[in-house]
Amino acid sequence: MINSIDQKVKLDIDCGRNKKDYITIPINKDKDAERRKDAGDFPDVVLIDTVNYCNLRCSMCGRRKMTRPGGIMDFKLYQKIVDEIAIKNKKARVWLVFFGDPFMLQDRFYPLVTYAKEKGLEDVVVNTNGMLMNEHHSKKLIESGLDAIYIGIDGFNPETYSKLRVGGKYEMVVTNVKKLLEIKCKMKAEKPAVFVQFVEMKENEHEKEDFIKYWTQQGALVKVRPRLTFAGGTEAPNLDPNKKRYPCYSAMRTINILYDGRVCLCASDYDGKFIAGNVWNESIQSIWLGPLKKLRRLHSRGEYSSLPPICRDCLDWQAMRAEFYTRN
Repeated sequence: MINSIDQKVKLDIDCGRNKKDYITIPINKDKDAERRKDAGDFPDVVLIDTVNYCNLRCSMCGRRKMTRPGGIMDFKLYQKIVDEIAIKNKKARVWLVFFGDPFMLQDRFYPLVTYAKEKGLEDVVVNTNGMLMNEHHSKKLIESGLDAIYIGIDGFNPETYSKLRVGGKYEMVVTNVKKLLEIKCKMKAEKPAVFVQFVEMKENEHEKEDFIKYWTQQGALVKVRPRLTFAGGTEAPNLDPNKKRYPCYSAMRTINILYDGRVCLCASDYDGKFIAGNVWNESIQSIWLGPLKKLRRLHSRGEYSSLPPICRDCLDWQAMRAEFYTRN
């Protein structure tokens, strides 16, 4: 979505201009339908588990039940992955974490961004809880060339936040995000695009409008998405087991690489219960066009009962969507 927003508008937003009511960023319906189709010869999105350590235990996250050991990806493996993406699809969205927090790596994180950008990757992004994102890291993020950062907050007051983002401090993360926006403005930087995320659920739904209004006024972009089950690892009452199924975006468009090189089913497969291959000794493309293509074919044909149990019984296909908001 961020690619559809004019760069000048983004800079105006981040620097606190145009302080009007927020608007929903329109989603192209054709593009929404495209998300359910097979990406083709190479994935549109590559999620890389560069580090799977995290400093919080968020109530809605499947990581709470993770049993696989923690680890950090070998830089040589990371280079191999990035090198292939640079050859096959430089426009792919590349997430540098998906079950950890990048700031657990401290300054070791920035060479990852720099290497990817030097190789010509056009959409390098990261998600974080923002707790460790101090002024030093804010400057380093901007200097690294990172394209976008998504900061999960999920609440509009300390009480709600502490119930959801267990172990975090609301005032600290708010200060950190505002400081990032301030530094970005002072540096007159267009990147990274700064998103704050709100996972909508029963515990916080009454705060949604205030959250959107506040953060768009601060100059951030806001992402609101539904709660997931993480393939049955947590509860998500918002998802309907009786809803007519359609192909899952995560299966059809993304590939997910664990820190040890194994390719798991999707971003909901936090423990790597389904392994399609290992990029230490295989290419991303060969795995994508091999075991994972068989799963995509089953999705396309509507043969969901033939999927592996972790995919067959999952409800997260309903929640692979989001709403985005910016200042008017």
